[in-house]
Amino acid sequence: MSMIALSNDRLMRVAPSIFAEAPHHEVSGRYGFVPTIQVIEAFRQQGWFPVRAQQTRVRDLEREAFTRHLVRFRQSDQPIQVGDSVAELVLTNSHDRSSAYQLDAGLFRLVCSNGMVCPIGEFGGIRVRHGKNVVDDIIEGSYELIEEVPRIAASVDQFRSTRLDEREEALFAEAALEVRYGEGWSQTSPVRPVHLLEARRADDVGADLWSAYNRVQENLLKGGIRGRSRSGRRMRTRAVNSVTEDVRLNRALWRLAERFAQLKAS
Repeated sequence: MSMIALSNDRLMRVAPSIFAEAPHHEVSGRYGFVPTIQVIEAFRQQGWFPVRAQQTRVRDLEREAFTRHLVRFRQSDQPIQVGDSVAELVLTNSHDRSSAYQLDAGLFRLVCSNGMVCPIGEFGGIRVRHGKNVVDDIIEGSYELIEEVPRIAASVDQFRSTRLDEREEALFAEAALEVRYGEGWSQTSPVRPVHLLEARRADDVGADLWSAYNRVQENLLKGGIRGRSRSGRRMRTRAVNSVTEDVRLNRALWRLAERFAQLKAS
């Protein structure tokens, strides 16, 4: 597998807020400003390179240079294999006081280019407040997350060995739609559970939790599913482009898969 690391020019095109030269003017004077590009350079020195980046679209153009952004990192020489996926680190941040630095463990599934977030512990990954020690704290946090990769691999193995019948797959998809659209999803969702379970490729066909999870995750986040609006108009679902929603959904879907595996094992 070849990896194409993103250059600074490419990062600037897709997520210019990475290169903010100062925080938004409304932040507190106690805010310790460290631009995200400085953290990225530190990761590069550790052998982790940015492979994907995005930033949240904002209506207020004044905040565009400071808005929340996400960067996924992968090792270039010897990426850590987890089944049919490789381990990644997922960094989110903003410079408009909407978020602290957040570092999560992630997986990138090679067959479908799915980028997942695997929450560690009760609250997810590593959270670091803006301050002068941000870079050192985040790099230290990355070591802690990488030590958790064997546990993530064990979860993937459990997902693979957990068999689901059609009703259980439907329940998983229903729970995912509730995560996405809320308790009233049956009234607000443009698609039905069966649509989330449709396979986009032969590799995703399978009666196990790992296959169902990947089908649901890809269909929910990448969009493009045929459905109907609340008015009955034919439409296709949109991809999730919000950094906040991307991470929220990914974390919740992983937790959901863990819960299903636990219930099936009990």
